[in-house]
Amino acid sequence: MMVRHDDWPRAPLFPRGSVVTMGVFDGFHRGHQKLLARTVARGRERDLPVALVTFDPHPLAVLAPERAPTQLMPVADRTTHALAHGADHVVVLPFTRALSKMSAEDFVESGLVDRLRCRILVVGSNFRCGHRGSGDLAFLSGTGQRLGFDVEGVDLVQHKARTCSSTAIRQALAHGDVALARELLGREDDRILGLPRV
Repeated sequence: MMVRHDDWPRAPLFPRGSVVTMGVFDGFHRGHQKLLARTVARGRERDLPVALVTFDPHPLAVLAPERAPTQLMPVADRTTHALAHGADHVVVLPFTRALSKMSAEDFVESGLVDRLRCRILVVGSNFRCGHRGSGDLAFLSGTGQRLGFDVEGVDLVQHKARTCSSTAIRQALAHGDVALARELLGREDDRILGLPRV
């Protein structure tokens, strides 16, 4: 189920609690797949719904449009892949300047705790949230201890001495290396692999 909100919803979405992962998930590559697989496993262990929170548009499209990357995958496709890989819900938050100015503590308390009733947060080891990216893994772990949720950091996936990332896929496509882009994605995807080589 996809749930889109103009802001964090006013009422809790998951009164019993949830297991959450969060990020842009552009391309839904090997790293994203590993992250969601860990989240789904934790959700099944705790018998709690799994929520994937993503942002649209890409944060740089709002904060620095001149540096915004080419989008690999529209949010509807991200949702389709997330649900196919085990997410029970996809929460899409429009990324706005107001959201970018929210402190990491407010973001966690008003969103993860009050609205999603997060019991376990699973994020990539390089994940950051809140104003100027102040909410790193150490912050999230400390805040989780205080507010009652566990935090798991998942190491980035490496493939042939490269980190599997949306940036690496864009770079491979820019150099015409469709084979490498396919390997980093971990699947065939004609819409992504057919992007113009710019």
